[in-house]
Amino acid sequence: MTVHKIDSGDTRITKLRDHIAEQMEGEFSIVSVEGFLSHYLPFEPTEDDVKNMENLLSKMEMSVLVEMDGDLRFHEFVVPPCNANGTETPSYKPLEDISCAIAYVPVEGRKRNELSFRVCPNTVIKSQIAGSDNKVDGCFTSEDPESKTLDTSRLACILEYKLNPLQEVENNKQALSASVQIMNDDVRRMFTYGITIIRDRVTLWYHSRSHSMISEPFSFVENPQLLIKVFMSFLFATEEELGYDPMVTRDAKGDYIYRIPSTEQGQQRDRFFLTTASIAEYRSNNITGRMARVWKVVEFHPSGAVVSPSGPSRVLKDVWLEDSAPTESQIQSQIFEDIKKFFRDKQDARYLAFERLRPSISDLERNDRYKKYFIQIMADYEGKRTKPRSPNSERKRRLFSTVEPLALPTTSNRGGSGTPRPTESKITFDEGPREFAPRKQYRVIFGEVCEAVGDLGSVGEVTDVLSQAIVALRLMYCAGWVHRDISSGNILAHRRSSSSPWQAKLSDLEYSRRFSLNSDRGVAGDPKTGTPYFMPHEILSSRYIVPRQPGAQKPKLVVDDLTNGRRPQPRGPPPVYNFQHDLESIWWIFVWTITCRVSHDPSVAFGRKIFQNLMDPPLARLNFLEDPISEEFMGCLSSPLQQLASPLEVLRCFIYDAYLYHQTANDLADLTSYIDAHQGFATFFEGVKLSQEHWGDTVLLTCHRPVASTTMGRRPCSRR
Repeated sequence: MTVHKIDSGDTRITKLRDHIAEQMEGEFSIVSVEGFLSHYLPFEPTEDDVKNMENLLSKMEMSVLVEMDGDLRFHEFVVPPCNANGTETPSYKPLEDISCAIAYVPVEGRKRNELSFRVCPNTVIKSQIAGSDNKVDGCFTSEDPESKTLDTSRLACILEYKLNPLQEVENNKQALSASVQIMNDDVRRMFTYGITIIRDRVTLWYHSRSHSMISEPFSFVENPQLLIKVFMSFLFATEEELGYDPMVTRDAKGDYIYRIPSTEQGQQRDRFFLTTASIAEYRSNNITGRMARVWKVVEFHPSGAVVSPSGPSRVLKDVWLEDSAPTESQIQSQIFEDIKKFFRDKQDARYLAFERLRPSISDLERNDRYKKYFIQIMADYEGKRTKPRSPNSERKRRLFSTVEPLALPTTSNRGGSGTPRPTESKITFDEGPREFAPRKQYRVIFGEVCEAVGDLGSVGEVTDVLSQAIVALRLMYCAGWVHRDISSGNILAHRRSSSSPWQAKLSDLEYSRRFSLNSDRGVAGDPKTGTPYFMPHEILSSRYIVPRQPGAQKPKLVVDDLTNGRRPQPRGPPPVYNFQHDLESIWWIFVWTITCRVSHDPSVAFGRKIFQNLMDPPLARLNFLEDPISEEFMGCLSSPLQQLASPLEVLRCFIYDAYLYHQTANDLADLTSYIDAHQGFATFFEGVKLSQEHWGDTVLLTCHRPVASTTMGRRPCSRR
């Protein structure tokens, strides 16, 4: 079975419900019941099918429907359930009988699936991810009805219900937490469903990688036809309609088989890849987003045999990209084309300058040797798209902080607020426009199984790989591209055997762009990207580095200053990501390596002040680049690494002065103005390697690479 390696450790997911709710608060929209049924249900049964179902349910010997004053009602729900009826489980147990009755009636043109309704308030949902301890009140599951267990891979829709209206927020959080667990754990899941009930008020939930949607509530007591339609949709839908990806199957051991369509010599054929280990996988608290998974795989024949038993393993990356975004393969191809164009102009100032470095530009050009600094892409595939957000929906707030009114809407407009607040909300909202752009599946097969630089076992190995990574960045610079997401996780290292040297490989080109100061294209108008640990100073702080005031003068204030003083100046545009920013991230990775990754408590304590998953940088982080490195830094380092403090200070000063020079010269758009930055970093690594024999063997903790600020926690570190 594939072992899952999850960045948020084994923190119990039920302990993270408040964090999940906070991060998901802005992802929801609301639509009318009719809009939800037509746009989001697995399929919408026809009115004739629903009428036929009602008639047959009414005629059953143990009918679940009765007629009262000319209206249909469920036999066991003539009036809304309430606290006086007892506890929740027996109050809603008749839903199981209703589902069984609906499942018994055939639907024209539809095949009955394996789902059944199950009441299961005391059963923990099984998961391959440590810390998953959710329970749900009920569910539609493909588990054997006699089974005593629940597996996330078999849960198509979860149900949570409460009799007490003041528990609506709690009910919402429980339902959301279970859906997050399903979407994290089940690789096959493209989207998932939920149902919450407060007394008789039913809300339908839909979650995908682009957005989450809920329906306006409806009463299943007053309108049983709607609940019948919903149950019909779940019981007679196909697996794909329920959100299961037909391109991925799960074997009996829990491993996954990905089907990747490909074209060879003009012939279309499918290739199959079996997962053998998880390289990187994230337990996110937010369903919306990329949800990147990286697997070690072997090519697999549909008959069950490995295509090449003695052949090397490959890497499969599975991610949800914005629908309009170019793929990694497309970006890499564009970069390679631009590198080739650069090679043709041998009088370019960059070509002449870098010809003196090692490896020289001509060496990199020869036999396409430059390609070895980038990960090899063997095959890729763009898969399913998420549903577009319903055009008739609107943003929904306070699902997890304020109880909504119990009165059902009598028109298409929703009721007002004026409701009790069981807990004070500490959630802040961004009321700005949100596009909720559709996303697409993207699967890419890489030719080499690599180690992330954040997982290498010694300082010397990290130094060797980082010194090669700047060669890859130099090539991107020559091509006119910035990477924009340099981190300890996407600088990779590959070697043929344990005795071979490491070869750096630059990966994760998703955020790479051609450099431009024009806000209409390139990187000028893009938001912050990257891992906060290693994000460039100017990008993280959203301001350019400027010279500090040389000296303070004695202050003086007169009345005229108040009446004729300067108006507050509007904040300028955020800094444009440039080529030096990519290099600066290398510096942060080096500092993080010799502080946070060593088994030396003073170093780790010092590093924790600087490296935090915050999009607003802590003061210690700001000062570490703008101020001279302190004696405290040298003192915190382990003995062999202390001799690195001085070279790091020289490089810090070089980085800082280069930023100031760019501001003074106003030459950010001049491509040749970044030559010195690249030469400076090459000189730094050339210099520190002279003493590497004294500190290179320092052992590092194999901490997993830092995660983005939208995920929680990290797995424990271990000695290499």
